Amino acid sequence: MKINFPFLWAEVGVYYEIRNTVFNPLIENLNKLNKTLPHYDKLFKTTDYDLFFTISATLENKDLVYGPLASSKRKVVNFSIFIPYKTFNCYTQQMFYMLDTIEEGIIFVFNKYKVDPSGVKEVFEKLKTLIAKDPEKYQKWLKDIDAKDIDEW
Repeated sequence: MKINFPFLWAEVGVYYEIRNTVFNPLIENLNKLNKTLPHYDKLFKTTDYDLFFTISATLENKDLVYGPLASSKRKVVNFSIFIPYKTFNCYTQQMFYMLDTIEEGIIFVFNKYKVDPSGVKEVFEKLKTLIAKDPEKYQKWLKDIDAKDIDEW
């Protein structure tokens, strides 16, 4: 199973600045945990499928996680994680809030499917530590992530 965050969806007037400099190492390190959802392993008859988390910023009071929406043909499972919109004075605070909410959503999905969420919290904590050390680095878009950036983990 490969975890990915295909896109960030926002309502009109709602905006969070999360870049591939945050998502790329997050994806890489969540996938190193080698988690799968047994229900979909059986349904798809393989562990080679995508688990997509669409991140949505919202002004509404919604449940944290919506889904799943699954496609056996494409071998993909989609969940949406809704992040209640707040404004922040600094990028680091905004990222910590977003990452904490995304972490909570992923752990919710793993628990729902009786998958041990061990390692997930550590992936997010490590990323937050790196962002705190060099917030400017994580505010930029990168065309290609450098292997040395992933090696910091």
